[in-house]
Amino acid sequence: MIKLSKQDRAVRTLAESNKNKKMTRKVDTYEYESLEACIRSDQVPPSEIAEIFTDKAYYKWYADRNFVDK
Repeated sequence: MIKLSKQDRAVRTLAESNKNKKMTRKVDTYEYESLEACIRSDQVPPSEIAEIFTDKAYYKWYADRNFVDK
C-alpha cells in the first residue's frame, strides 16, 4: 500500500480528475523538476495543478516519480 501525505493525496486527486480533459497547458521539459518541487512544497494553487496535469506527458513523468510504491 502506498502511503501518501495529505498534500500528495490532494495532488493525486486533482491529477486523476483531469486525466481525460483536453490539454490546456504544456509544460516544457526543462521546467519539470522545478515545477515538481513547487507542487510538492504547496506553492502551486490547486486550480493551477489541475490545469498543469492536463499535459499528459508531464502528468506521466510526475506520477512515475511521486505516485509509485517505492
